[in-house]
Amino acid sequence: MQIKDDLAKLEKKLGKMSKSLVKKATPPAVNKTLRSVNAYSVKEISAETSIKQKDIRKDHKLSLSRKKDLSGVINARESRARNLASFVRPSQRKVNHFNARNSRGKYKKEGVRAKAWGKTKTYKHTFIGKSPQGNLLVFARKGPERAPLKSIKGPSPREVFNSRRLRRGMKRKAKARLSIEMDRSFRNHLRKLK
Repeated sequence: MQIKDDLAKLEKKLGKMSKSLVKKATPPAVNKTLRSVNAYSVKEISAETSIKQKDIRKDHKLSLSRKKDLSGVINARESRARNLASFVRPSQRKVNHFNARNSRGKYKKEGVRAKAWGKTKTYKHTFIGKSPQGNLLVFARKGPERAPLKSIKGPSPREVFNSRRLRRGMKRKAKARLSIEMDRSFRNHLRKLK
């Protein structure tokens, strides 16, 4: 997501002293808008995916505006889908918790129970195991044999960030916020000139 302002319109409005004033006043306005839009996107992604906001915020990289480059960018490339184990209750995140058997040899539970996409659901034929690196992950078997396992992923924050619905919301938020912040920033810089 990139935020830019239409500088040609501003220069027409301000006239001669516009170039230096625009270069001074635009970066703070764009940066405040960028942070506001990022907060909005983090909140929306968290509500949709059940991932903690602090984890999403950590993965979003902000490129702030400067005098030489008057645009700001939110980069969500690092925001990848996590294994389903991160959506399981911490008290249940144990090997053999969901695939324990009763006295008759049947499984006590159908699969791993996790809260992803805002709903708690039982993922049939899955279990928690240790990866070769020692991490607890949710797996499912690829076939009837024990050996080939596939890791089960949860929701991807990056896909939600790139969704059309969230993009529209971020653009609306940026448009509304940028005009307010530009007005404040110009007033602040004009007050300094007096």
